[in-house]
Amino acid sequence: MNLNDLRLFIRVVETSSFTAAADSLGLQKSTISRRIAQLEDSLGVRLLQRSTRKLQLTDEGMELYNRCRPLIDELEQTQEQVAATNAEPRGRLKLTMPPELGVFIMNGVVGSFLKRFPKVEVDVELSTRLVDLIEDGIDLAIRVGKLTDSTLVARKLAELDMGLYASPAYLASHGVPKTPDDLAEHNCMTVHRTANTWQFETWRDGEPVPVQGRLHANSINFLREILLQDMGIARMPRQYCAEMVEQGLLQPVLEAYHLPPIEIHALYPSRRHLNPRVRLFIDHMLESLAGHPWIKASNP
Repeated sequence: MNLNDLRLFIRVVETSSFTAAADSLGLQKSTISRRIAQLEDSLGVRLLQRSTRKLQLTDEGMELYNRCRPLIDELEQTQEQVAATNAEPRGRLKLTMPPELGVFIMNGVVGSFLKRFPKVEVDVELSTRLVDLIEDGIDLAIRVGKLTDSTLVARKLAELDMGLYASPAYLASHGVPKTPDDLAEHNCMTVHRTANTWQFETWRDGEPVPVQGRLHANSINFLREILLQDMGIARMPRQYCAEMVEQGLLQPVLEAYHLPPIEIHALYPSRRHLNPRVRLFIDHMLESLAGHPWIKASNP
């Protein structure tokens, strides 16, 4: 039995697709199919039932996967550890993160990482879409805010201080809210349509406060531009608005009622077979973010 063919079989099972497995490994789909057929021939059993819509493991395929996956994980982890002690890191690292996090915070982290490890190539997708890390061949996702995918390993990196902001002209026209309950009378613009409550640590034991508004966007940069047009109140990172506050273009709202920070997490599929470049990048991020002016570092 060829170990490389076994690795390909395990990858196909985990991605549930010959196409996804081929894309994640940089191989042709026909090559994956041929190698799996060779593995089946060498074992004399059918491992996968193929159809136009999906793949399904046979009983023999399930037994092979359950028995060999831990062994392959241990073997590859040992190979990586030995290689890491004797060679300079190299290869490709695929990342995904929200656009503004990439532009305003992570650009410095990625740049310094490339300088520190000149033989590592980094592919970055700046997107708000929630990608499937396994299917899309992504090594690491950086996400801001509440996490919803419990199948991934999450490592907390840092926290982002938040505040409420509006333009002086908007507040002069609509009044300055005195308590969080007064927000019900204002146009509260949110990053996501489902973000219809704001929480205050020092108001009614953190009970969420309902808010409503006429604008929802997936970009804080876009929302800030709308704030400057005197359209309402929005929750923003403090450092992102600090310069405009100094210039008198924006004004903090309800400063006495502290908003909880927004958490930044690194997400990856598995602790057992973690790409060594992912370990390097996470360590580098923690080191770099510790001194970043936008955020306060967090103990993972």
